[in-house]
Amino acid sequence: MNSRTRLYLVSACGCACLLCSGPGAVLAANETVLDAGDAEDEQPSETPKDGEGGAQEGDAPEGEGDAQDSDEVVESIEVIAHYDDADNEDTRARETLGEAAIERAAGDDLAKTLAQVAGVQTAGGTAATNKMVIRGQQERRLLVLYDGVRHESQKWGPDHAMEIDPFSAGTISVIKGAAGARYGADAIGGVVLVEPPPLRSEPGIGGKALLSFNTNGLRPYGAVRVDAAPAKVPGLAFRLEGNAAIGTDLRAPDYVLGNTASRAWNLGGAVGYRWSHGSVTASWHHHDLRAGVFYGVNIATPVEFQANLDAPAPVTADLWTVNHEIDRPRQAVTHEVGLVKASFFGAAGELEATYAFQANLRKEFDRAREAVVGPQYNFTLRTHSLDVMYRHPELRLPFGNLQGAAGLQGMFQENVYRGISLIPSFRGFSGGAFVYERLWLPRVCVELGARFDGLLRSAFLRERDFEALDRRDSVGESDCTENPESVRCRDRHPAASATAGLIVHVVPHVLDLKLDISSASRFPNIDELYMLGTAPTFPVFANGDPGLGVETAWGSSLTVGLQVPGFTMEVSGYGQLVDDFIYFAPELTDDGHPRFDVTIRGAWPTYSYSAINAVFYGIDGTLSVWPEGPVGLDVRGSLVRAQDRSSGAHLVGVPPDRVDVALIGRPPSFGPVRDMEVRFTADLVGEQVYVDPAVDIAPPPPGFALLGASVEATVGTKTPLRLGVDARNLLNTNYREYTSLLRYYADQPGVDVRVRVGVDF
Repeated sequence: MNSRTRLYLVSACGCACLLCSGPGAVLAANETVLDAGDAEDEQPSETPKDGEGGAQEGDAPEGEGDAQDSDEVVESIEVIAHYDDADNEDTRARETLGEAAIERAAGDDLAKTLAQVAGVQTAGGTAATNKMVIRGQQERRLLVLYDGVRHESQKWGPDHAMEIDPFSAGTISVIKGAAGARYGADAIGGVVLVEPPPLRSEPGIGGKALLSFNTNGLRPYGAVRVDAAPAKVPGLAFRLEGNAAIGTDLRAPDYVLGNTASRAWNLGGAVGYRWSHGSVTASWHHHDLRAGVFYGVNIATPVEFQANLDAPAPVTADLWTVNHEIDRPRQAVTHEVGLVKASFFGAAGELEATYAFQANLRKEFDRAREAVVGPQYNFTLRTHSLDVMYRHPELRLPFGNLQGAAGLQGMFQENVYRGISLIPSFRGFSGGAFVYERLWLPRVCVELGARFDGLLRSAFLRERDFEALDRRDSVGESDCTENPESVRCRDRHPAASATAGLIVHVVPHVLDLKLDISSASRFPNIDELYMLGTAPTFPVFANGDPGLGVETAWGSSLTVGLQVPGFTMEVSGYGQLVDDFIYFAPELTDDGHPRFDVTIRGAWPTYSYSAINAVFYGIDGTLSVWPEGPVGLDVRGSLVRAQDRSSGAHLVGVPPDRVDVALIGRPPSFGPVRDMEVRFTADLVGEQVYVDPAVDIAPPPPGFALLGASVEATVGTKTPLRLGVDARNLLNTNYREYTSLLRYYADQPGVDVRVRVGVDF
């Protein structure tokens, strides 16, 4: 008689691969009936290593309880499956761009690279730079971390692009929604995690090279990364990487955008050593940018400003030519970041510590007489940070598995400013402590977290700047102390954050639900408190308010994921109340018209910071039809509303509705050509009709539709080349983006064709 054995794969915590998709969980309860003879035929191909299924201490001796020699039923066998999918594990909407998506945006800055994610849009400046907007929240409410270190730089100007090189990333993850309990202050609108690719683990040398060329701006770009691991020292690895780009002035469909040429280069390296119970990595990266600021922002009078708005082209556009020259006004920025990270892990858990130093130097050159050669604005921001986190071992409880961590973070920062009145120098210390736990149950994961942060900061104002603020009745004597050379103003702020999240795998691998309820806080920036003036990369006259306090956001989001044959979808709805939201908007005169400040350098729209109670809500998501078929359709879209809770008025600067559609063809391989993909795209952007035109310095521009096309393929087998050609604004459409400062002065750039080639070696 043939013996039959029934194997029950049972889990105490539920299913990870099939139900929970979480690390440390186990395979779903599943009954498998095997014929004993079949079981005898299925022998392992090699002897298992320790911990991989071989005989372990405490196992029954050979032959004892052998299921093949008896009809005994094995009651349970626990199979641990470590399934790593951070996007599915996060209780918030989260999307990760891999190296292929990052390479597709070769030469773009970080903000434009992330525009591939639903709910992420760009806020352009007046040069070849962009800033991120996630669910209507501008960059100062977004936290960006590179290799676990929060990026620190001057963020107050619309032309202050993030000084992070996308080429240095292996993956870039966007977490949409408040995440302050885990990541700290500023994470009100979302978090961007930029992770470098892992260092080489196998002995040898390899790397990656990438070339591209953009026709608009005549911009060549080249990048290379080299990784090495010596065979004589197992565990040791090195990396060297760099890239450079140089571009001429950009072109709108009908004229040159004068003085928008740019030059940028990045250089970095890393060394790491890994052993059985830990690793140490040290890295350094340098970013360098030289960029002009569009000529058209210099307006002499309010009348001239209005005339420029009504004109089909900037007044002096006929004088501008395409060249590589970077004239005044311009910016020169360098950013250095060096970090050392150590991890130690064992039976007691994992301890990780990271120290980082950043130096951000920004110089801005305004128009001046020929005798003036130096910058009128000079900023030096230095940041020291230390992060320590402990992850406890996974605890297997009778009803589930528990994972969690606790951490401490500290940061010392000093900003030295020299130049025309704008913002003060300051020195500050901030710190935070957090804890979070995740409980994995069958088909369900529950997360709870809490955090406390504090800020101590001193600003050093010139006496004339203090007096100017005092005349506005925005600063009192009790806030500040007079020193011989300055007035010292202190601010102290505590902040607390919390989160509760839920993941439900309603139908495993088919229908998933995520629910997140979170709070987050943000300390007021030094510019929001004390800014008084204008700068080339900030072409409005801004008035700070020293009385501003901590922003506190309370929000929730529901994300639905659906995956069936031929169709995938993820859609999120969200809402967020923000108390004491720091609103930056145009000032209005008594008769309701925008106010202008006229200085010796020109006429500037007047903006001011004020605290209001706001509400943000909306929906965003993606869907894909036949994602692996010969013809497919991708759609991503976003809708966001933001209002003053007291008046009901919609807030200035919130992106309009947007839908991006891509029709995709995937021809079969032929010869050495494979992985071919042809795309026809349409970017549909609506008009911002909800904001009252009277509260802005210009009416919102009309909506627009941009058509594009691209083709990419892999050619070759031994050392395959990845080739791509894509065209943006294929019909050379005139349009202006509501979220771009350029809309007050000129059209956006016209048609642009990019050719790229990449290779791994």
